[in-house]
Amino acid sequence: MSSMDDEQYGWGIHRRQDMAAVAWKNGGGITREVARDLGGLPPGWRISVADLERCGAFSHFGGYRRHFGVLGANPVVLSFRDRRITLATGDVVVFDGDEPVECELPDGPSRALNLMFDPIRWQGSLAPCRSGAWPPHLADETLAERWFVLAQGRLDFGVSLRDQEAIGPGDALRYPAEHGARAGGPRLCPADDGEHGVIGFDIQLKRRLLAPDGASVQQRS
Repeated sequence: MSSMDDEQYGWGIHRRQDMAAVAWKNGGGITREVARDLGGLPPGWRISVADLERCGAFSHFGGYRRHFGVLGANPVVLSFRDRRITLATGDVVVFDGDEPVECELPDGPSRALNLMFDPIRWQGSLAPCRSGAWPPHLADETLAERWFVLAQGRLDFGVSLRDQEAIGPGDALRYPAEHGARAGGPRLCPADDGEHGVIGFDIQLKRRLLAPDGASVQQRS
């Protein structure tokens, strides 16, 4: 993590090279965890970056909702029971964690971002951000977590031009929602658009209200 870290999961840049790599059992890739819910077992949510090295089936994660976005330069083809989708850099697809999915890599290895969360306890989104619309500032007191993960290009993060840190492809930034629109707070700004512009992902997570029996209040309404 960078020198801007406040406390665990406070302000800070999480460098891709500092994320612990765990090889898949089937040898098809490597997962690097960005962050997870520290308040429950099993975790209510998890953000991770996957290096997709070979074609094959995805692991099952029953009880989780999965948002999958392409970070790498090469496309990823996902085959479901009822559809087949080709995803380019910055594209996102949403599906249930226990849904059977086959992954193909027509142009070679790629990289993906995964947001998984328990939809009973959490609601979440993974939205692409592109040049001209980066970053979306907001002040939303209902947000519990907000993260940015860069796919391509480069961003500068800091409170002034003299206090900047670069964010590169695969790096992640926790950007507390309560500071999203605070004047004078750290900002993200494109530093190098690259050949195809800046592309990244905005991840937002909110806690759901639960009834005494543990059911989601929002689901009942």
